[in-house]
Amino acid sequence: MKYTVLCTVAAFAAASQAGFISEFGNNNSLSMANDIGSFGAPGGSMLVEGSITEGDVDWFSFTLEDDASFSVFSVFGSNNGDGVMQIVTGAGDVIAFDDDSGVGLMPALQIESLTAGTYYIALSGFGDVDSGSVGSDDQADGSLITGGLHTENFTYKLNVGFTIVPAPGAMALLGMGGVMMTRRRR
Repeated sequence: MKYTVLCTVAAFAAASQAGFISEFGNNNSLSMANDIGSFGAPGGSMLVEGSITEGDVDWFSFTLEDDASFSVFSVFGSNNGDGVMQIVTGAGDVIAFDDDSGVGLMPALQIESLTAGTYYIALSGFGDVDSGSVGSDDQADGSLITGGLHTENFTYKLNVGFTIVPAPGAMALLGMGGVMMTRRRR
């Protein structure tokens, strides 16, 4: 019995993804986003490291193979800054925005139910976009809302996490497997 439980836990741990990437190349637009991966059940996480300079936007894409709970929070590197973040669908619709919910003046977002598909994360400097972008689908582009370019300069780390709950049918199969193991032991 202990061996079966250990094997089951190991299988779930092996299926979970965790990783690290550094921002690379020109990722200043949705079409040039750095891909951070594809995630399926039971979920996973990714640590992203990068920097924002004046007029810069860092875009990252990810794909969910199943519906998931999603969270992303940012922290400063060695210097302080003021960041803003958007979550954008594969169709280009802005579905979430945050300014200062994270540590200091950095953004953090959590979405309880994100359907399977491709999504984008944009991290930029304060003043690039605001909460009105959710209704208007204005994507971060490095410019200020009032004209010009944002003037923020900072390094950051993004912690991106996904929790994917298996479909009810899969959970029923897991439960039946547990019942069968119990019956077999008797």
